[in-house]
Amino acid sequence: MPLPFFKKNTPSSREYFFALEIDRHTVNSAVWTVVNAAPQVLSVSNRVSWDGTGDDSLIQACDRSLTDAAERVDSSGNTQPQKVILGLPADWIDQEKISPPHLKTLKILTQKLSLTAVGFVVTTEAVVRFLQNSEGTPITALLLGFWPQYLEVTLARLGKIDRTNYVTRSSDVVSDVTEGLSRFSHVDLLPSRILLYDDSQNLEEIKQTLLKHPWQAPQTRLPFLHFPKIEILSPGFTVRAVALAGGGEVIQTVDAIPASGPPSTPPSQSASVADLGFIPEADVAHLPPPQPASPVPPPPLPSASAPARRTFRLPVVSFPRIRFPRLSVFPAPLASIGLIITLGLGLLAAYWFLPTATVVLSVNLQPLAHQFELTAAAQTADVDTTKSQLPSRFLEVTVSDDQTLPATGSKLIGDKAVGSITVINGTSVPRTFPSGTVITSPSGPKFVFDTEIQVASASGTADPNSYQPGKTTAKVTAAQIGSDSNLSAGTQFKIGNFSTLDFVAKNDTAFSGGTSQQVKAVAKDDLASLRSKISDSLKDLAQQELSGKVSASDSLVTESVQLQTVSEELSHKEGEVADEVTLRLSVKARGLVFSKNDLDSLISNSLKPLVPQGFALTEDIRHSFTVKSTGADTVSLNVEVKAFLMPEYETGSIIKSITGKSASSARDFLSGLPAVSAIEFVVSPRLPAKFLTLPHISDRIKLQIQASP
Repeated sequence: MPLPFFKKNTPSSREYFFALEIDRHTVNSAVWTVVNAAPQVLSVSNRVSWDGTGDDSLIQACDRSLTDAAERVDSSGNTQPQKVILGLPADWIDQEKISPPHLKTLKILTQKLSLTAVGFVVTTEAVVRFLQNSEGTPITALLLGFWPQYLEVTLARLGKIDRTNYVTRSSDVVSDVTEGLSRFSHVDLLPSRILLYDDSQNLEEIKQTLLKHPWQAPQTRLPFLHFPKIEILSPGFTVRAVALAGGGEVIQTVDAIPASGPPSTPPSQSASVADLGFIPEADVAHLPPPQPASPVPPPPLPSASAPARRTFRLPVVSFPRIRFPRLSVFPAPLASIGLIITLGLGLLAAYWFLPTATVVLSVNLQPLAHQFELTAAAQTADVDTTKSQLPSRFLEVTVSDDQTLPATGSKLIGDKAVGSITVINGTSVPRTFPSGTVITSPSGPKFVFDTEIQVASASGTADPNSYQPGKTTAKVTAAQIGSDSNLSAGTQFKIGNFSTLDFVAKNDTAFSGGTSQQVKAVAKDDLASLRSKISDSLKDLAQQELSGKVSASDSLVTESVQLQTVSEELSHKEGEVADEVTLRLSVKARGLVFSKNDLDSLISNSLKPLVPQGFALTEDIRHSFTVKSTGADTVSLNVEVKAFLMPEYETGSIIKSITGKSASSARDFLSGLPAVSAIEFVVSPRLPAKFLTLPHISDRIKLQIQASP
């Protein structure tokens, strides 16, 4: 018999929609619905590839993707949305209309899959709009979409799409990104914020590769004012943006949102080309401002493992017939009825008082970025929040290391040629030539006198045949090494700047002994490279030793560590012949140390005025330093802080609002709370779906709030 205090629930229904994102070679889809007059994504499919050209390939890929998304909402297959909003690539749109070839393809697609398209949105514009709604301000950023065969590079400025470029993918991700960014030649400055998105690539590896690239170096020739900050958007972000940003317009403008029967009911016939349902070729992101719609009471959501619950009924229970001994006071029928009532009341009491539940809310944290300057001073005893001064101290260590590098220079070595010459004086005056006097051969090689020589004057009588020039012999050595100075006998030499008519030198025998060879030597660049390498090694070693002297409650600012050379020893000087060169360097390292608690206090104090009402700071506060200037006892630091804010909830009021509610009703209520991204119920004992409600006693419900992963 039905118990009188249980009321039958009125059957309700909800309309579900598809969001279908199509790009050049893949498709992705999501199922969404309307909760509290706002779109909410229920599931996202895996991304499916297509060949990029054929209609059949696209239709098959869309069919697989839509089926996957629907089965994630209802594995029984009863939930089959019929209406879809499309997310399209920018190059499919011509003057805010779908280009005719692609429009024809989409009409075939909707006919084959029995879908009614209620609007479209350019995917990148949906992403920008969704980010703007999430962050509360028009975004200015570079959006990089990494797809298997191409890179999608979009420039957004103040919430508007400036341009989208497509670059064919190669094995070098930095070159691909540089190529895409270089096409924004009309832009004087590029935004210093880069957002990465896709559904399958290893974006963390790509992010680290991009962070290592010197974007501000002169050779990049890209107009970044600051080194870009790179972030990764969550998987499925683009199709969620199509559903949430585009769906927000559709539910206000299309006369198809109110529930119109069970979603599993198929249409009587496939949608015709004329019934395709586009909002006259317009992008829903550019529709006129909507008129407020009448609120629709949120009926229950379907679970992920069973069809949507339409009614709430007690199961039919049949009890075995029990024979009781006859009693003189109570007849047997009355005793059976009493036992049944007792059992029913016991079950009801257990159902009402015994269950416990843990409700886990995952919320999206709001980032908070802040930058300020602080001064770390050794003379300061306490934290001064008004002047941003931090008490600190300096630690010093002396470290040494040696490094060896191969020599890369070269040097010519060898011997100089030597020989003997005859010096002839044709003048009437004797002449003395000092040591080192240069004589030059006709072929160019030069020689010098080894010692000072004296040459007598020429002599003779009136008889012309009696003329005799003055002569003497001298030892000479080549001015340069090499075999070029091994001159043959009979060579005539010019002495200094004297005329060969007055003075001349000749060798009666050939010069010999001149040799040369090219060998390795220490170059100037070798010493510079060696000093740079050992300096980096010593800085790391100094930071390790300084960190070892810092207590757990203190922090070493590694950016403040500076090195001062104490001694330097080189195995070979510049230009010396050697196969390798070794440098031993000793330096004094000095680093800044301060209390972690003092720093946390200063950072928290600077963040408190920036926290909006209704939010609280989480413990996840990150910071980084840049040394601005260094004095004898002070260091000026630029501090960049990134914190995360969590919404503050009235937990007691929330628990009271969901006490005794069904899981679907509680989920609808909790979904309307700000920043909630996921909801999980853990109810014990686990009852059948028809009986599953949250405990009817508030104290039996525990609410946990955690950050979304």
